[in-house]
Amino acid sequence: MKSPLRTSCCLALVAVLLSSCSVLSVKPPVPPDWTPRGSVPVMVAMAPGGGSDRSARVIAQTLNELDLGFDANVENKDGGSGAVGWATFMSEEGNGNTLLIAETALNTLPLVYEDVPFTYKSFTPLVMFAKDSRMVVARKDAPYNTCPELVEASADHRVIAGSSGRTGADALVTGELEKAGGTFDIVPYGSTGEVLTGLLGGQIEVAPASAASAKPYLESGDFKALCTLSEDRYEDPVLADVPTAIEQGMDATVVMWRGVFGAGDIADVQRRYWIDKIEEGMRSQTYRDYLEADMLIPANLSGEEFASYLDDYDARMREVF
Repeated sequence: MKSPLRTSCCLALVAVLLSSCSVLSVKPPVPPDWTPRGSVPVMVAMAPGGGSDRSARVIAQTLNELDLGFDANVENKDGGSGAVGWATFMSEEGNGNTLLIAETALNTLPLVYEDVPFTYKSFTPLVMFAKDSRMVVARKDAPYNTCPELVEASADHRVIAGSSGRTGADALVTGELEKAGGTFDIVPYGSTGEVLTGLLGGQIEVAPASAASAKPYLESGDFKALCTLSEDRYEDPVLADVPTAIEQGMDATVVMWRGVFGAGDIADVQRRYWIDKIEEGMRSQTYRDYLEADMLIPANLSGEEFASYLDDYDARMREVF
């Protein structure tokens, strides 16, 4: 998780970026047979190596495999927990020749940092291609075995939990546990990998984690899973025996969406083109392998359905935050 000072500096940079953009540009008409050309940037507002970066590279690869006459190239523009990249993408308004890969933090970051100049409505929703969730893991010798036991234990003694950010899925998990009555001291880390390293080293006692990142530690016996925050159990043989929080009597789920956006105010022909080609790419083996390897939940909401989902999701996040 970024420090408050670093985040403030990034947000100041956002303001500079926006002030340098011309608001007097005239958008030329878009022909009805429009297609992308040349290099198509696929922007991701997170650093290389994380889940958002991986999803961007998979989407770019599926588009390139279709051989459509353009090259999709991932561009990372991280900073401010996503604020720098998303603010930069605002300057692409009306440009149909670029894409943005985003996830749940696009809803939550403007709720935590109200001075950012964008919301999810600043961009054009194209396709939600996957959903993700989280599980809660602890060291193998922890004195609790379920999420309700963890909540109960936190009432009697200090429980130190890790988190990879204030606006992402880890924060949502912690929020659900606190809503159930838990109290935790949160240690911030820069990534899920760092969180799990901290748990392995004994710096923290419990941590939210994606299923794919937690699985090797569960297989090795270093960690035990207390519950999943998914709506249903995972089908993976290693994780199938881990109950959901709902099964344990807690009304708690965490679902993180992953999706593709166009720039704001693109033409309808551009929006329709991208929805069609992204969905065609999602029928590839590359996409199916990605879902399986990252233990993601398949999803396919496009256009207005995706926009409606975002509205509902945003309303829920406002309650959480």
